[in-house]
Amino acid sequence: MPRELKNTKPEEDNSDVSPNVLRVVLAFRRWGWTSFWTQVVLCIVSIVTLLQLFLFPRPNQAGLPSGLDTNPATLPGLSFAWVGIAMLGASILWNFRYTRMANKLRSPDRPTKSQTIFQIKIGLIINLLGMLVTLVGAFAITGALTLRAQQGQGVFAGSGSFNSIIQPLDFQIIQASFNIIFAHFVGLVASLALLNCSTDKPNRE
Repeated sequence: MPRELKNTKPEEDNSDVSPNVLRVVLAFRRWGWTSFWTQVVLCIVSIVTLLQLFLFPRPNQAGLPSGLDTNPATLPGLSFAWVGIAMLGASILWNFRYTRMANKLRSPDRPTKSQTIFQIKIGLIINLLGMLVTLVGAFAITGALTLRAQQGQGVFAGSGSFNSIIQPLDFQIIQASFNIIFAHFVGLVASLALLNCSTDKPNRE
């Protein structure tokens, strides 16, 4: 028996649990915690990066073309990034739910196979939607930054103004978006691994 299942509380008796169920319990515990902590770290980093836009706003610089907005807080894709973070929060809670399901699967009134698969599919939907929304936001942010650079290129060609229009914080916003996408990808991998583990043995119940 795996070490994780040996170190259980006395009330969590595994004597009446089949080896297939124990294997699924171990998968829920491992993948649930791995995905949970990975997403928590990436979510915190992304939130801190995006909050810099509002805590330390950057006004438009003098000498730039009239009407050219260089404030990263006004990028059109930021709303999608925040929605992606909200979906990531839901995914974090769902991965924590996976770890709780590991305990339920060892109890006599454990969820059925169909109920377990249904819970996993909800996790897949959360991460798919979160990844889709964040990808749309990343495309919008990249397009907006490209447009800003093109608008200032003709007037400030050769003057080094590219650094005035595109700042390091702009690239940090893109990095934050990809952090969110990667976090949802981790959740997808975890849910797919659990789905595979829960369905490859039809006699698990």
